[in-house]
Amino acid sequence: EKINTTEDRAVLHTALRAPRDAVIEVDGENVVPAVHAVLDKMADFAEKVRSGQWTGHTGKPVKNIVNIGIGGSDLGPAMAYEVLRSFTDRDLTLRFVSNVDGADLHEAVRDLDPAETLFV
Repeated sequence: EKINTTEDRAVLHTALRAPRDAVIEVDGENVVPAVHAVLDKMADFAEKVRSGQWTGHTGKPVKNIVNIGIGGSDLGPAMAYEVLRSFTDRDLTLRFVSNVDGADLHEAVRDLDPAETLFV
């Protein structure tokens, strides 16, 4: 059912939590395999960043991640980080910018090396 009337599409956050063998159909197509393909790519990318295998333009590994988002694009990642950070080895510095204020962005990045910083 397309309950997102603004974008005229189904609300599919349930597919993000669905097991691989689940079936969630939209317009007659099971979307779960496509969702898991993207989740697998995300997990692979995250592991490459954490291991230092994925590098920035200069070849340096990423040591800092700055998430720029407003609303749910900020609140979700910030909440997940706050809840789970005690389980990390703290090799990465994470910062969150939740608005378009240049002063706020400057404060978030002032001590970060651009060659070692990934912006999301």
